[in-house]
Amino acid sequence: MFKHITTGLRLSSRFFKEELLAIFKDTGALLILILALIIYPVIYGIAYKNEVLRNISVAMVDLDETASSRLLTRMVHATEELNVTHKVGSLSEAEQLFFEDEVGGVIMIPAGFEKKVMRGQQASVSIYSDAGYFLVYKQTLTGAMQSVGTFSGGVEVRRLMAQGATAEQALKRRDPVALNTVMLFNPAGGYNSFVIPGLIIVILQQTLLIGIGLLGGTDKERGRFRFAVPQALNRGGVIPVVLGKAGAYFVIYLINIIITQLWVYHWFNLPNKAALLPALALIIPFLLAVIFLGMALSTFFSRREHSILFVVFLSPIVLFLSGLSWPVAAIPQWLYGAAHLFPSTTMVPAWLRVRTMGAELHHVGDAFYFLGAQALIYFMLAVALYYWAGRRSEV
Repeated sequence: MFKHITTGLRLSSRFFKEELLAIFKDTGALLILILALIIYPVIYGIAYKNEVLRNISVAMVDLDETASSRLLTRMVHATEELNVTHKVGSLSEAEQLFFEDEVGGVIMIPAGFEKKVMRGQQASVSIYSDAGYFLVYKQTLTGAMQSVGTFSGGVEVRRLMAQGATAEQALKRRDPVALNTVMLFNPAGGYNSFVIPGLIIVILQQTLLIGIGLLGGTDKERGRFRFAVPQALNRGGVIPVVLGKAGAYFVIYLINIIITQLWVYHWFNLPNKAALLPALALIIPFLLAVIFLGMALSTFFSRREHSILFVVFLSPIVLFLSGLSWPVAAIPQWLYGAAHLFPSTTMVPAWLRVRTMGAELHHVGDAFYFLGAQALIYFMLAVALYYWAGRRSEV
């Protein structure tokens, strides 16, 4: 028994060194497994560094041309969301600017606007925005509504003061119920703080799957089966091979975790409320589950390009079904259940709770146990498929 264990450890060490050497000799694998984990988060982080859209160009169509309409125009221009770059005399001119992509929205003040306001009648302001571009639409609508709401509040307060109310009484009567909004876990409401933490987890998984498949396909192309069942062990001989190769990927991705979860977070000032224990408790079984899944899949790739085609095809599906870009409650239950074949589906929401919300280990206990079970299942699957592939190579 002791002899088998010693031989197994020696064999695992050998395959650990061989796999590390194979990674650093293969330019493609090196690019995917190491450099991609630096390039992707940095590119995404720089692209979304501004967090929220500001100063969206809008065209103002002032058909009233009065003091009130000019005041409203200045209020729109003063918001952080909007920037009045064009003042035109007709809706058709504004429409042309919109189709030429000169502006992201159009605000029209109709004729008779001030007269209706002075008479105490309801006046209307029209807002035109491209709902096909959701972020621009949201910010245009938000800026315009804030301006119109503030303008309306001022009109109402002045009317109440004209009736004898003090300024304080007028403000209370205008807003009898004050709304106090607190933005939890993402105070700026920024897109970068929202998308990057979960996206990094998906990138970790997908690059690891591609890299492992790339090396497996390379072995098949060259007629080398480094995962063949060792002749030195008659029973369970494939286990040291799987553990040795997995150890190489695990060490490399521990370094990648440090880069992406410390350096990238610090550089882009992403929300970070994580404690060490729950973070490690999730990272370790997640990495092991992805590694063993990648090793199992690699036995099916006969060429190195196959892993890239297969995993890149799955990447948008994995991202969409992770619950990051669309609420889980709105995804069909059977589809979301099937998505749990990928460790990222469990990891992304649990990781966001830990890193962004400061959850403790007992809050993400279900995810921890699920990832641990998944790592064990994929380990047994990898062992079985490596054994099968090794036996086939001997025929």
